[in-house]
Amino acid sequence: MKKLRGFTLIELMIAIGIVAILVRLAAPSFTQLIQSNAMTNTVNSFLSDLRFARSEAIRRGGGVVMCRSDAPEATTPTCVSGSGSTTGWESGWIIFHDLDGDGTKDSNEQVLRAQGPITAVNTIAASSTTNKFQFTATGQLKLSSMTTLQFGSNPPFANEAQRIVCVSVGGRGRISGDGTTSCS
Repeated sequence: MKKLRGFTLIELMIAIGIVAILVRLAAPSFTQLIQSNAMTNTVNSFLSDLRFARSEAIRRGGGVVMCRSDAPEATTPTCVSGSGSTTGWESGWIIFHDLDGDGTKDSNEQVLRAQGPITAVNTIAASSTTNKFQFTATGQLKLSSMTTLQFGSNPPFANEAQRIVCVSVGGRGRISGDGTTSCS
């Protein structure tokens, strides 16, 4: 007689049941991991572009602007002016060399970098109506006070998953903490 190798139907159903239980236990942690990675990537992209704009302003002797744009990937992107837009920084931004120093993107001014719309985070909201960061030749901003940006809102991001980014008048950005912290 030959001995047959394999699983019985009962053994297979027990193994599938155990796998289903383990998947059900791991799914919430996996969702939190995905949200955490999305938040980290978005914050790092913003801070990286902020540092790029600051270093370009120092290198070029001033006149670099990082501004919020409703259509950053358009052929001729423009900055959002005033509070007419219904979205925040999650709509994207552009960095350009502001030759005339007026803070407005003109047709002859070169776009140095563009960030398309952010889909991984639902909101990026500034504490004030800050739509742009204008850098001087020393890397400082033409702002009178620190700007706070909140990445993510509840739902779907719990307070612990949100991030607060502080941009000082000196032009440097830093992560203050989760959604319950402040920049002061």
